[in-house]
Amino acid sequence: MKLQVLRFLVFLPAVFCGQLVSAQDSTDWRFDVGGTFSTFQQQVKAEVGDPRGERLVNETQVGIMALASYALHEFVDAGLFLQFDRGHRLAARFEGFNSEGRTVTKDKIGGNYSEVWFGPLVRINWRNLFAEGGYGAFGSRSDDARTDLASSTRDTTSSFSLHPTIALLAALGAGVQITDDLDLIVRMEYRLRYYTMRGGNALKNNIEHGTQNITPFVGLTWKF
Repeated sequence: MKLQVLRFLVFLPAVFCGQLVSAQDSTDWRFDVGGTFSTFQQQVKAEVGDPRGERLVNETQVGIMALASYALHEFVDAGLFLQFDRGHRLAARFEGFNSEGRTVTKDKIGGNYSEVWFGPLVRINWRNLFAEGGYGAFGSRSDDARTDLASSTRDTTSSFSLHPTIALLAALGAGVQITDDLDLIVRMEYRLRYYTMRGGNALKNNIEHGTQNITPFVGLTWKF
C-alpha cells in the first residue's frame, strides 16, 4: 500500500509538469499589429483635365493598432487593444475660378487631429474568419477644427474625453497563413463614440459630440 502511494506521489507531479509544458507549447496567445489608412477628397473643375486648384474637401488619416488576446475557448478570445490615429481634415465652400482657371474656395475649416483608444476586446473565431467587439475604456481626441465646441469653462483647445458608455468598436476580418505562427490579416473596423468633456470639463450646455467611422486595417498576427 505504501509503495502504491509513493508511486502515485511520484506520478502526479510528472503528469502536472507534462500538462504545463503542453500548455506552454500551445498557441493560446495572439498578438496583432498593423496599420490603417484612409483618404477622401472633393474638387471642382471647369473641365476634366484642367489644373487643380483648392480642394473642397481633403482628409487623410493614418493609424496604428495593436491587440493582445488569450484563447478562452476554441472559438473565443479575450484581450486588450490600443489604437492611435493621426489625420488632417479640411473643408471649404466653392467660390469660383481664378485667372488661371484654378478653383478658389472660401469659409475654410479644418486642421490636424489625433486620437488614442484603449480598452478590452472579445473575438469570435471560425476557421480563418473572425469578428471582434470592443469598448473604449479610455479615449482622448485632439481636434484643431473643433474650436466651435467649447467646454463649460470656454476651453476650445484642450482634448475631448470619451463618453463613459458610448465608445464601441466592431470589426470583421480574415487571415491568411504565412508560417505556422504568423498570419497576414485584413480587418474592416467600425467605431462609434461620443465625447462629453473637454479639458476635464463638460461641454457647454452639456452637449455631446458624436463621431463614427469605418476604416480598413492590414497587419500581422503572431500566435504563441
